[in-house]
Amino acid sequence: MAPRSEESNTQIKDDRQKQILSSALKVFIHKGFAAAKMSDIATEAGISYGLMYHYFQSKDEIYAELVRDAVDSSRHVIEQLKADDLEPIDKMRALVAQIFKSVGQQQSAGYYFVLMMEAMTSGAYPIQAIEHPHGPGRPFDMLVHVIEQGQHKGQIAQGNPAELVQTFFSAILGLASLKVSGTIETMPDPEILMRIFQPASQTTT
Repeated sequence: MAPRSEESNTQIKDDRQKQILSSALKVFIHKGFAAAKMSDIATEAGISYGLMYHYFQSKDEIYAELVRDAVDSSRHVIEQLKADDLEPIDKMRALVAQIFKSVGQQQSAGYYFVLMMEAMTSGAYPIQAIEHPHGPGRPFDMLVHVIEQGQHKGQIAQGNPAELVQTFFSAILGLASLKVSGTIETMPDPEILMRIFQPASQTTT
């Protein structure tokens, strides 16, 4: 009976940690890392403030875990896109559509992208949290590579690939933040964002 009880306790702990992380993700997205408090996360999770500390010592620890999850999730999505037999511009189009859909439906995948970009741009949390010991490259670098391929094929506007990706994700971050806050009811047509990549020769009619 003892091993089963220990296994049951481990499952309960894992489930509770997932519950806390899921609740923290919503709190961080809505309030931002700096303004969020452990008590906010406890309230969202429906557990006592004191019990929180049995699972996580600080909001920094929770945030770091979420950012790692966000990077893993984002890397997985982009790796799938890179593996798909699509042209570079169509890979970017598929990525926009996927992010917009998940944000629009308030899925955690959409929140993960927002969290990752906030961590990269806000300065509220050390950028080292984005780095991950497993697997080469970051999602950002992987997208830069896709952009470079698209530029080589003449599908994507010339210019600094990193700046194009930064502009692209800044737009997504802003729109997702507006959607999460309820300022806008729906995400816009992804094709509006795709114009960032449109080569100059295609912008005139």
